[in-house]
Amino acid sequence: LILARALLGLPLLLLRTRSARAAERQTASSLEGLALRGPDGKSLDVSAVVRGSRCTAIVFYSATCPCFAAHRERLASLHHDLAPRGVRFLLVDSERHTDGDAAPAANLDGLPVLRDEGARLARVLGARYATETFVFDAGAALRYRGGIDDERKSLGPSPKTYLRDGLQSLLAGTAPPLVTTKSLGCVLRLS
Repeated sequence: LILARALLGLPLLLLRTRSARAAERQTASSLEGLALRGPDGKSLDVSAVVRGSRCTAIVFYSATCPCFAAHRERLASLHHDLAPRGVRFLLVDSERHTDGDAAPAANLDGLPVLRDEGARLARVLGARYATETFVFDAGAALRYRGGIDDERKSLGPSPKTYLRDGLQSLLAGTAPPLVTTKSLGCVLRLS
């Protein structure tokens, strides 16, 4: 890739930028008709939620992932700090469950866990890991994709707060400092 950039230069960069914009438009339109099931059994239209909030953070959940468990407090803190400013958080369980599995949590630190039957939303977005987060603005444009921060299971006092920084930038009317980061969670067992 580095050699290709050196040989091809700027046109490669422009091509990647155009394809990234096309992917954002495709993802935004792909949210239409997708629904999640709440703990109460009611259906939640993903597109309507995204268009009804200043920003929406869709965070993929796994009941068995130690990385997700380690980030529960940080997610609760983000929700507490940013929900009053118009950020909606959706915890999405797209994993397959068998009869022997424990029932997924109905509520996690004040956030309902929403069921993605058939992993339709995960597949549309290309989600692969627990803690992987997709942030959309009110126009349903994908503005950030990646991890909550730069840590896995052992959390330190000074993480790189990718998700928080991105959301705060969007709320301030500027682009996130990073639009893509690595997700550090367990591989989702998609249904």
